[in-house]
Amino acid sequence: MKIIRFKFRKTEKVKYVAHVDMINAFSRALRRAELDVYYTRGFNPSIRMVFALPLPVGVSSDSEYVDIWFNTEYECRYALNKFSQALPDGFELLEAYTIEKSTLMEDVGSAIYGFRVNCNGNLKKALDKLISLDSIEVEKSNKKGLVNILPYLYKIDYYDENRFTVLCKAGAKGNLHPRLLLKALEKYTGIQVEELSINRNKLFLKVQ
Repeated sequence: MKIIRFKFRKTEKVKYVAHVDMINAFSRALRRAELDVYYTRGFNPSIRMVFALPLPVGVSSDSEYVDIWFNTEYECRYALNKFSQALPDGFELLEAYTIEKSTLMEDVGSAIYGFRVNCNGNLKKALDKLISLDSIEVEKSNKKGLVNILPYLYKIDYYDENRFTVLCKAGAKGNLHPRLLLKALEKYTGIQVEELSINRNKLFLKVQ
């Protein structure tokens, strides 16, 4: 048995494809590619694969990872080419390499998100004010209480009145939903923010 880790891009074209639907799309592509994948046991067998960190719907990415188990000892380049030809438009495989053991979900440590927005105020001043606060409490999307997102924010880089990036904590032990940051900007600085696009520029793994 062989485990291959694929790095891939989820482009703007498919950013509204939900995580479950993406899993189904990858499964169908692997079957179309006629690759000898390993199936889980049990009543409802499925292709054994693990994704690093689900993306929120509407967010694109240049840095996603998936581990896939194969019964055959494929060369990584061969598996990448076959898999690429079968994937739907909008998903782009970038790399493939062998790993001995999959701990992908535990390996995620941080991420960089790129934001494009329209706002009715001074974006730089708003970002500076936000990062200077002692606490940034916003309501979760499931409306089950407030969460302090300040410990998840490592760095904010301003580019212009429409663009900035955020380096933040990510993974199973703590994860910042990027849209909570936009909520916080409106709550604590008084500006109104319209999301134009959010992209996960980089996903950092503890072992790469």
